[in-house]
Amino acid sequence: MTMLEPAPTRRLSRLPRPFTILTTGGMTGVMDLASALCSFGYRVPDFSVDVHEGVSCSCIQCTVALTSAECSEFADRVRTLPGVLSIEPSC
Repeated sequence: MTMLEPAPTRRLSRLPRPFTILTTGGMTGVMDLASALCSFGYRVPDFSVDVHEGVSCSCIQCTVALTSAECSEFADRVRTLPGVLSIEPSC
């Protein structure tokens, strides 16, 4: 009698997905957002910020390693953070 081994499960592949995030609060708002991304546990291999004194919002360009299913969840989660005006994929 032979035993069949269960088929190996496929590991979901996390791909680098670029996003543009607009936030308020200047440098403090950007740092709060960066801290939140770290606390969520997402891998963020690229993160750049454009902050200018006297301008009401800052632009963050970041790449986050996500599966296809995690993309909308990630965006929904970031939208709930204080100071976030918008988040859009930068495809």
